[in-house]
Amino acid sequence: MSALRKLVDCDGTPRVTLDKGELDLDGVLDDGEIPTDQHMHVQRLGRGVYVVRAIDDDGIPELPERVHG
Repeated sequence: MSALRKLVDCDGTPRVTLDKGELDLDGVLDDGEIPTDQHMHVQRLGRGVYVVRAIDDDGIPELPERVHG
């Protein structure tokens, strides 16, 4: 379900949206709604390469092997 997203300026803070359908597939949403207490971990892997992970009760999920490449 990958898609291009636009980097937007939100009062000086750069933001990129995530697909709500993909978040729902991963169990991040609560009855289809974005939980107010959901934290996300953003990690820069290299020039122009970022990974976003939903933090759960076990902490920050490990990166899949294919990301380690």
